[in-house]
Amino acid sequence: MSPFLLALVLLVAGEFAAFAAVRCHRRAFPWLITRRDLAPPISPEVAEAHAGRSFDADLGWCRRPGEHGAESTSLGVTTYSVDAFGRRTEPGHPGEASAPIACFGDSFTFCRLVGDGDTWPHHLSTLTGVNVANYGVGNYGLDQALLRLERELPGLDAQTVIMGVVPETIARVQSAWKHYFEYGNTLAFKPRFTLGADGLVLRPSVIRRPEDYLDYHRLLPELRALDPFYRRKFRPDLLAFPYLPRLIRRARRHLPILLHLTAGRLRRAPDGGFRRAFDVVVAENHRLAARLYREEPSTALLTALVGRFAEACRTAGKTPVLAILPQPADLAGESAAHEAFFASLPVKVAVVDLTPVFRAEPDPAALYVGGRLGPHPSAYGNHLIAMTLATRVPALHAI
Repeated sequence: MSPFLLALVLLVAGEFAAFAAVRCHRRAFPWLITRRDLAPPISPEVAEAHAGRSFDADLGWCRRPGEHGAESTSLGVTTYSVDAFGRRTEPGHPGEASAPIACFGDSFTFCRLVGDGDTWPHHLSTLTGVNVANYGVGNYGLDQALLRLERELPGLDAQTVIMGVVPETIARVQSAWKHYFEYGNTLAFKPRFTLGADGLVLRPSVIRRPEDYLDYHRLLPELRALDPFYRRKFRPDLLAFPYLPRLIRRARRHLPILLHLTAGRLRRAPDGGFRRAFDVVVAENHRLAARLYREEPSTALLTALVGRFAEACRTAGKTPVLAILPQPADLAGESAAHEAFFASLPVKVAVVDLTPVFRAEPDPAALYVGGRLGPHPSAYGNHLIAMTLATRVPALHAI
């Protein structure tokens, strides 16, 4: 066989193997995206279920009063519940409407993967002796948490408002459709702010009614213009014919994912393969978020949002506190990109960055509990968050 023919045979074989591997794994691992993911279908049944469970026209999604559920973790099954006010249940003050301290933010504030009695707002309630309302919602960016705060403000009697977010919030506030950053999260359409010469401009979610999910395709041009991750992240990660050049171009991401998933199947341990492949995705997202902290347009938008949070609180006569809650990847090295940003934030607001506190712990693994979609602070990690806030925020002891 001539060298040319041999090379051609190897190329065809490699292309077929790449195609087969992607097709084999993409159903169980939606972070391998193909052309079908450019406009994935949303069925009427899925849209209806989401509308009843969490759809919110102004926020994208939100917890429902009376909601409850269970989640599998590396330590076993845990449960959560939401009270009549749409807040996570506070075991020490069940059904109590008034709360001198209110917490808003993402899943690290809601405290996924631990029970109601192991959240940091609950620990803070124990330390301060007062009710602490937990308005955290999974996967929120600072923008959505801020909009929820502004919605709750007219009836909010809290004297201190704590905004707790992960450093990756710098990416979340730029999303209009989370599917472009978190592939497969197709129901997560959200509002976002843009920053212009006249300041922040709110761009409402393109999905205003549950029925809009069924023909969202007509909104794709608007979404792609509004969400920078479509061109920056989604398109480069798209796998299609010819597969080999695309795999090679993004080899740092694609090859480890395929290797972990394939090894998991061959060893008859698909869950382990899934977790290791998902770790690759998390690491990629972390690297992108770190780059955003070095880009002026991204930092300017985040600064403006923190400023709006602080101003909204002060106008309402409340003390604002910004808590930065690190993910495990944020603890690597001596410092992370977000630390310098929050340390020099040109906004009058108390900032408590838990990153150096967590990094100093002798047993970092004890700070987190694992879940299918990534780790969250453990009961111990949440207690450490509460202790740090109680120590560093004098306003909490003046209530």
